[in-house]
Amino acid sequence: MDKLKIGMLGLNYDTEAGRGWPGARYAPNSIREALAGIMNRMEDNMLFDVSNNFLVDYNKVDLKDFGNTDDIVRYEHLQSLKDMAAEISNIMEEGYKPLLLGGDHSVTNAGFMALHEKSNGKIGIIDLDAHMDLKVESKVQGTHSGSSEIRRAIEMDKYDAAKVVEIGPRGFNYPEHYHFIKESGMTIFTPRDVFIHGAAEIARRTLEIVRNDTDCIYLTVDIDSLDMAYAIGSGGQEPGGLNYFQVTDLIRAFAPYVDIIDFVEVNPMTDHRELTSHVAANLILEYISAAYYHAFGK
Repeated sequence: MDKLKIGMLGLNYDTEAGRGWPGARYAPNSIREALAGIMNRMEDNMLFDVSNNFLVDYNKVDLKDFGNTDDIVRYEHLQSLKDMAAEISNIMEEGYKPLLLGGDHSVTNAGFMALHEKSNGKIGIIDLDAHMDLKVESKVQGTHSGSSEIRRAIEMDKYDAAKVVEIGPRGFNYPEHYHFIKESGMTIFTPRDVFIHGAAEIARRTLEIVRNDTDCIYLTVDIDSLDMAYAIGSGGQEPGGLNYFQVTDLIRAFAPYVDIIDFVEVNPMTDHRELTSHVAANLILEYISAAYYHAFGK
């Protein structure tokens, strides 16, 4: 590998934020500004990964910004998702791994559609999230909302519930979800599981599941997987979440095996001084750093 090719695309869309706070459409540009502030510390295109004590040589990273999905249809939700999926597919056709900046969590439907089109075999899903997003449908949100994208993926041919791992769900939810998880073979690791067993062990178990007899892996990172103390600017929060180091350790463990990654539900409209955008920017750089280390070493 001469270069690590990553294609960044902003899915500036929050039309389906029917149950949470709208405003995630402003996240892609806010996250970009936070990224620019950090990457301004580069010297000779090198960035010091302080926590992991090595230099990331961005001469070996082709990080291409494909802009935002400004020209998609916005008056019909399912067509919006198809338009976004087409733009994501174009990134893959150019040889880049998509790094998607949401947007509410409904935009992950578009990522699932795109990877389903491009994959030759089965696809595993890792979902870092406070919620399970398994709603069958909603009078308010319809069928392809940010409360349903995991359920919709499982209904597609190349996704299998037994290859889906959710890390971070907590609180109280629909009894139907309890029965669906039991019957479908999905795997759930709560924040308590991560606290008890450690992020490294949960990552190991997750990869064992999602890499078994699959060709591709999709990683979706809902910022509300973090505890509210670490991510105050999000669309829908739950107490008792993961801490920053647990999330970074998980992302770094998954990074070498991921074909698409998205970061969703950052909401500048509910944030304070864009702190959550800075959290997302750092998580993105952790992902790039881990993928770089796997490809090139220190």
